[in-house]
Amino acid sequence: MRDTTLYTLEQINFSEFESAFGQVPYKDGMVFTADKKVKMDVKQDEWTGKSYYDLYFAEKDKDGHWLSPQLLKGEINGRYHEGPATFNKTGDVAYFTRSNYFKYNLRKSSKDENNLKLFKAKLVDGKWKELEELPFNSDEYSVGHPSLSVDEKTLYFISDMPGGLGGTDIYRSTFDGVVWSKPENLGSVINTPGNEMFPHMSDDGTLYFSSDAHNNMGGMDVFASSYDLKNKKWLQVENLNYPLNSTKDDFAFVLNADNKTGFVSSNRSQKDKVFEIQKHDPTFWLTGTVTIKGKNLPFEDVTITLIDETNDSKNAKVSVQTDKNGKYRIKLKPNSDYIVYGSKENYFTQSVDLSTKGKKFSEDYTVNFQLDEIIIEKPIVLENIYYDLDKSEIRPDAAVELDKLVKLLNDNPKVNIEMGSHTDARAGDHYNLVLSDKRAKSTVDYLVFKGIDVKRLKYKGYGETKLINRCKNDVECTEEEHQQNRRTEFKVTKVIK
Repeated sequence: MRDTTLYTLEQINFSEFESAFGQVPYKDGMVFTADKKVKMDVKQDEWTGKSYYDLYFAEKDKDGHWLSPQLLKGEINGRYHEGPATFNKTGDVAYFTRSNYFKYNLRKSSKDENNLKLFKAKLVDGKWKELEELPFNSDEYSVGHPSLSVDEKTLYFISDMPGGLGGTDIYRSTFDGVVWSKPENLGSVINTPGNEMFPHMSDDGTLYFSSDAHNNMGGMDVFASSYDLKNKKWLQVENLNYPLNSTKDDFAFVLNADNKTGFVSSNRSQKDKVFEIQKHDPTFWLTGTVTIKGKNLPFEDVTITLIDETNDSKNAKVSVQTDKNGKYRIKLKPNSDYIVYGSKENYFTQSVDLSTKGKKFSEDYTVNFQLDEIIIEKPIVLENIYYDLDKSEIRPDAAVELDKLVKLLNDNPKVNIEMGSHTDARAGDHYNLVLSDKRAKSTVDYLVFKGIDVKRLKYKGYGETKLINRCKNDVECTEEEHQQNRRTEFKVTKVIK
């Protein structure tokens, strides 16, 4: 129940059926499997006491209400069970599940069990005809629950054939135009010692299926995975969570071509029923508080600007103002990269990158800003800018800190600065002036290398002329005290209006 907003479900009520499930989109409606209460002239399933399962088609009227389902015409429905089916894109070829029988007689395995088989049928003059048994059927095990890939060359299905990992596993077979390949088990990432059933290969390459032995809420849950072509493996399966899944059996999840609507079967209402589903994007909100640096006071009327870097339209930029408590709130879009700016006149603008790409669950983001006032000629110390003894080259640890200054200058393109370098009082005065000047120049060279316009930059070495503690010539000090004087600073020289 991490995010209960991702799906909404609405049960479809077909009062004439005892149970209905295993639906797939077909033309302007759906085909599903259902049974009824037994009438005098209807053959009864000895296990359920109801009719055998048949395939039905239902569509909506112009107002969006489901019309009374109609039995599929032709030879596709017979004397015993017909179950879940899949169709090609033109809707004139069906692959469907049916009991193993010939004419009026059920066929049994060596264990005296009646298994399921897969058949192909063609739509001819409005009736399903030309039934053809698929080559990987057997009297000794079941094959069923077909799902056709978008290119119509691969059929996914379930089977309890020998060599599997558990009860029923998911397999696939490809058609080369002449023959079907030997069924391939999808392996242990998908299949478990339990039962995997009702595979559905969506148009975007996501495999949806139900299982009773992955990380389940209860009964059968719907899971999803996709195939990593580069590494040739199935990715770790994900439970689609509540409210799509429940503590009961949830199965036969399918999506329409829009990838936003579809169906799922569930017995959460005590009987197998079909539910329409609406798939929603996760919801993302950005919130935060802006304060004045050094005072920790809320900052009102700061402009928070959100730029969507994945969208080049006029809607890619959104701005809001902070309230009297310094707070703001902006809604984010899924699968987007953003830059968030906090800006106020006479204060340094700050920015933060964030992204909702790859996020599958609703989430709240928090970005707080502490805005620092721009004061002309006020020195600001850059922490952790160290040099090797008697050297002026920028060390990797100093580069990390200078990169923060690069970001500040990029966020504030109208600010010009001077870089200043200071030494401690040890060594000669002239030597320290020359060394500090070289060090200041090296910081400017680094900023230019990182793309900052050289016209915005000045530098100056101050040597030991601006000590910030008592450590003058001939004064004994600790190394820590000397280090306070060996500092790199910058100060704003001008803000271009």
